[in-house]
Amino acid sequence: MGGNVFCQHHVRVASYNVKQFPANNNSSADLKKIIALIKPTILLTVELDGSNAVSQFLNEVMSPKYKASTEVNIKWGTGNECAVFYIDSLLSYLGPAKMIASDPRPIAEFKFVHKVTNDTLTLFGVHLKAYPEDSTRRSNSVTDLRNRTKLLNSKSNFIVCGDFNIFSSNESAFQKLIDKTSAGYFYDLLNIRGNWNNNSLFASASTYSSSLLNTRLDMILISQTVKDPGGISYVDGSFKIFGNDENHFNKAVTSGTNSWFPADPSVGISLRNASDHLPIYADFNFGVTNDVAREQNISPGFALMQNYPNPFNGETVINYWLSAISFVTLKVYDVVGREISTLVNELKPPGSYNFQLTTYGLQLTSGVYFYRLTAGNFSTTQKMIFMK
Repeated sequence: MGGNVFCQHHVRVASYNVKQFPANNNSSADLKKIIALIKPTILLTVELDGSNAVSQFLNEVMSPKYKASTEVNIKWGTGNECAVFYIDSLLSYLGPAKMIASDPRPIAEFKFVHKVTNDTLTLFGVHLKAYPEDSTRRSNSVTDLRNRTKLLNSKSNFIVCGDFNIFSSNESAFQKLIDKTSAGYFYDLLNIRGNWNNNSLFASASTYSSSLLNTRLDMILISQTVKDPGGISYVDGSFKIFGNDENHFNKAVTSGTNSWFPADPSVGISLRNASDHLPIYADFNFGVTNDVAREQNISPGFALMQNYPNPFNGETVINYWLSAISFVTLKVYDVVGREISTLVNELKPPGSYNFQLTTYGLQLTSGVYFYRLTAGNFSTTQKMIFMK
């Protein structure tokens, strides 16, 4: 729950293996289209290839509101592997990145401070060694990571994301990541167990490949402090794999209709042109308090916050606050008052709530819409703008 509900700020963290950009000749225009739809606050990239890859990606792919970190050198190819791109107006980057020595690729440690809430987030970027036969090297790299995270303050907020190349939850590398017997462990946001490689049971978790989707390789894992309320908190259910609609196992994301982009198949073409991986992202609230008494003093009534981002395209998040148990309805209307969709229609206990509105399938046209919260005798409306 968020006591400083009016002070919470939304941060989207995305991770994308960009397939040896630009050496692979993947199109900057296609990458730009995908990133613009995701709208990350922080984007971690792996497989940036070449001495100018970071600056080229920043200038050709990202919008002017982003800045970039320094790339991380590794031992293969030309050596430029990992970077973060972030919205400078929202976050201060405490660079340069720290390097955690590991074989064959070092692990990057990036640190950010939110300019409003002053919450600090440590982001670890990984690209573990590929192929099933390299499981020992992946395990060794995770040992190096855990040796670092166990040294962090017990109240530190940290996450790890990237291309893990882990094919099963039974792998030693994954087991070490989630091992709670020592400090610095991680939680898997999907919390799935089994063999992820070419297994239809885990179709919804597959991130590889855009032309034959059948394997989970890319992940975002969070620390205990991010899982718990207070400070920085994960928005439940916000983890997404862009382009995986759960109906394209062992198919290209462009095969038939994809519910991620039913009205614009060119998005799927851009996904295939941009990389062999699908991008992933998750949302986090910054400035969250877990002091219930303070919550009740600061927010004695009900509240409906402005959606974020706004204007939006594809997805936006609506936050609201209930001070008492109430039957809640949250609905979307067009400018003439016609009901478009009912988002919430149920009894809820007091607390802070996040609803992730996905417009796919609603067939909205660009323009102004309204969302209305009704909780008991309380009712209020906010305006939002949808832009295709």
